Amino acid sequence: MIQPLKIFSLNSTKPIQQTNNTKLPHVSFATKPDTFEKTVPQKSILAPAYVPFLGYAHDEQVRALGHIVCPCCGIEMMTQEDMHDVSKNLGCTSKEAVKTLDKYEKHMRPIEKECFNLLKGWSEEKPDANFRDLLRENKAPQLAKLQEKQNTILDTVNEISKQLSEKEQQEIQKVTDLTRKLVASDDKEIKFKRKSFIKDVEKLEPQISNKEVYAQIHQEAEKMPTSQNDVSAFVVKYSERSHKEIGERLVKLSVGTIEHIHPRSEGGRNVPGNYMLECGGCNHERQSIPLGDWVDAHPEMKENSQKYIDEVIKRINKGEMKGFSFYPEAVAKTLYHESNGKLNLKVEGIKANA
Repeated sequence: MIQPLKIFSLNSTKPIQQTNNTKLPHVSFATKPDTFEKTVPQKSILAPAYVPFLGYAHDEQVRALGHIVCPCCGIEMMTQEDMHDVSKNLGCTSKEAVKTLDKYEKHMRPIEKECFNLLKGWSEEKPDANFRDLLRENKAPQLAKLQEKQNTILDTVNEISKQLSEKEQQEIQKVTDLTRKLVASDDKEIKFKRKSFIKDVEKLEPQISNKEVYAQIHQEAEKMPTSQNDVSAFVVKYSERSHKEIGERLVKLSVGTIEHIHPRSEGGRNVPGNYMLECGGCNHERQSIPLGDWVDAHPEMKENSQKYIDEVIKRINKGEMKGFSFYPEAVAKTLYHESNGKLNLKVEGIKANA
């Protein structure tokens, strides 16, 4: 087991520790921005108190892991080359698109896979229709399901607010009433935004005296469906998009991206020990949520992160990652530190001179 070790110390003035009395070269690590990587400028730089990985290649070898399990959700990730193949071969009909996407179904995230199977079934009846036509034809029942889910959440928020004062209840009621109107609107120019509802709830926080009740309300608001976690929301949203965009969206979030374990927006460094390859969906969803909180919400990450490390070690031992034998231990230590010990991975079996 990896023992606790403080990887980062904020604004540390201590010199970088040397290993084996060898002077470590100063390397400027740069990372290529991914579709789902955070792009907020760094607020501060974390000086590493222990950095055995300086001087190695930065993100290329992590990106080259390619078809490896996502350490968060556990899907086998796709590559940019796979994505290019999908984009090039979607064709103009659902029949052509289904044929292209079939070989990537195993990589799809659960909601996308469910949506793909709906499209596949509809395509059997109308193979010459495109994905947009199929979604539009089936939008009405999915919209009804979506609105029912949204209104149920709004009802729950109102019910929770009954624990508050009458004035506070009225303020909550104003927000839920406005949201309910947006949900029910047939005006195509009005697009209900989940984030808008959550922001409206957050604006009320200073006015809510009972912070425990407010936390319950906010937690319920976060349950509003999105196209990433709800089939009905996916169908409704993408019924307005092009055939190609729909096809690409089914696999786009499955492509491996560089995840900064300690977020860049919080000063995380562009160094290998702070990198994992993670599917675009998980990377985008986490944003800058502290890793310990993220693990609490995604306990499956404990098992999937171990699978990720085990596969990396296997590839190192096969000679596929020359000069990268430091990586599993460096990442495991960062994960342990950033998750407050909730991710405690085994790093064993790396062959000498691998």
